[in-house]
Amino acid sequence: MLAAFPISGAFAQEAAGAVKELSPVTIHRTKNPGDLQYTYFLNGWKFLLSTLPPEPRVLDARLRLSFTELSGPARDDYLPTSWAVAIVGDTLDQAIEVERGGYFVLPELEQAVREKATLMFNARTRKEYINTAWKFRIGEGQTLSYADFAKALDEVAGVQKRIPWYKVSLHDEKVARFDSLKACFHPGEGRIEIDGRPADTIEAGSCQVLKFDPALARSGKSEIAFVGPLDIVTLWDERSAGW
Repeated sequence: MLAAFPISGAFAQEAAGAVKELSPVTIHRTKNPGDLQYTYFLNGWKFLLSTLPPEPRVLDARLRLSFTELSGPARDDYLPTSWAVAIVGDTLDQAIEVERGGYFVLPELEQAVREKATLMFNARTRKEYINTAWKFRIGEGQTLSYADFAKALDEVAGVQKRIPWYKVSLHDEKVARFDSLKACFHPGEGRIEIDGRPADTIEAGSCQVLKFDPALARSGKSEIAFVGPLDIVTLWDERSAGW
């Protein structure tokens, strides 16, 4: 599933051009206790990104809304009908693209830093808390070698080793214990296959959870296929079974 960490800074875009700019949005609502200070959040995100292994990688980091009023399956099916995340300052009002499930990346904006902007959410979110996720890079063929599944676990373990214990804001990320991947489909009609045969998975709403099998990884030949309208594949933390 996901590891989550409380606020220590705002988040930066993981790569130039990775976030598509949306039209400005006018926001009228009361303050959400989950709203965050953009600049502080950015610093913490930059540090986390600095712990990622060099290219080529199997995983990318993502942010995720820390919903307080949705169940696990409802979170996975969440798709905003209007703006969901926005950066708001004195003169800045920019909406951020959010994928199904509440996943997003955040651009680094000098103007937002200068204006001490706020990161606002159009959903009830936990105070001073946001989720992170490790997203697999899945190609157009919607396949993943089992060797890359193993590599993903090694990559996130390396990140955890690089996070010092005194980084309290990243404690949950450091201690997460990933042992599976979770593939979420739309509209929930997908499945996972291994070498052309149905995989032994756990159904989780519109998603399927596949536990890592070291024996298949050692074979070096097995391939995972995600069959159906795929939204996202992430690493899954066994302790977050209630997600």
